Amino acid sequence: MGSVSVVLPTLNEAGNVGPLLEGLAAALGGGVEVVLVDDGSTDGTVDEAVREAGRLGLALKVLERGRRLGLSSAVVDGIKAAGGDVVVVMDADLQHPPEVVPRLVAAVEAGWDAAVASRYVEGGGVGDWPLIRRAVSRGATFLAHLLLPSTRGVRDPMSGFFAVRRSKVVNCLRARGEYKVLLDVLLCVEKVREVPYVFGRRRAGESKLGLAQVLDYVRQVTATSLALLSLSGYRPLKFAAVGVLGVLVSEAVLHVAWRLIGIPYFASLIPAIEAGIINNYSINRAWTFRDRPTPYAAGLARYHVAGLGGTLVNYAASDALHYVLGLNGYLAYIVGVLLGFLVNYVLAESYVFKNSQTAPAQQSLGPPPHRLTALWDRLESTF
Repeated sequence: MGSVSVVLPTLNEAGNVGPLLEGLAAALGGGVEVVLVDDGSTDGTVDEAVREAGRLGLALKVLERGRRLGLSSAVVDGIKAAGGDVVVVMDADLQHPPEVVPRLVAAVEAGWDAAVASRYVEGGGVGDWPLIRRAVSRGATFLAHLLLPSTRGVRDPMSGFFAVRRSKVVNCLRARGEYKVLLDVLLCVEKVREVPYVFGRRRAGESKLGLAQVLDYVRQVTATSLALLSLSGYRPLKFAAVGVLGVLVSEAVLHVAWRLIGIPYFASLIPAIEAGIINNYSINRAWTFRDRPTPYAAGLARYHVAGLGGTLVNYAASDALHYVLGLNGYLAYIVGVLLGFLVNYVLAESYVFKNSQTAPAQQSLGPPPHRLTALWDRLESTF
């Protein structure tokens, strides 16, 4: 095993850091470097880590930042301070099992740019998470996959437990406060492998955010959504705004053709729909996806196909919700429109305005799972 550094962001983990260091020593031996990035612990976390590292013969580097500056920045500072060729990032609360670390390191040393400890490949799991936590997790991963193409080959893109080749990320990462730094890692690397693990229980200490969990779920979902939207360049919002403008353009053309010129309604619909499509494609090409140059004619042809896909989903979903599930027709149509919008956006993003960059390669240990779930398993250990 080559040179390895383990980055541990800590905040009041005195009851966990000793057993964790003992587990790392057992898993990796005494040659590993541990970089402990502490954000102002008041319970003796740093002293406990120094004492245990000395007892175990571990090389310990401590960055005391004095106050809480954010999980993401702690990880970035730790990676920059690390001396190993392979850097492992994990929690200090023992919810990330140290015995999994050698498998992550082995994957990177075998040629993968990064190895992600995944709860959502076969052999992984989330333990006894409550239903609400699982539901929020599904939403977070769905947003990541929808908004960030670099995450789509990874089942657990919001994991806080991973190993990476330091040279690939040290000059690429940015700190984003209490944020999942793996999302940025996936923008910096190409070949990613997922290694299964079962998310453990916190053994000591408390979740950092207190008891107001329901309000915290709302805050987490909002923060996740805003952060992912920011990373995506707010493309979905731009796409939606262009769609609203396209409706207005279609209505205007329909009015001119039908009311002013006198063309029959069924015939007036044709130029009205086509005007909306051309309007939407042109503005999305120049604004929403301006960083992805696309030949105008070929892109317009693909845009027609994408629009048809969204329309079919809208129609099928609305009918199914109304006739099969008995949902109110107007509400069913609204849901159908939303689903159609999602399909239109995904097709536009992945088919019409394809990213010229190669998406990260990914291979999991075991067949792909049947769940697209994951969320902030580290962010204050609330999820």
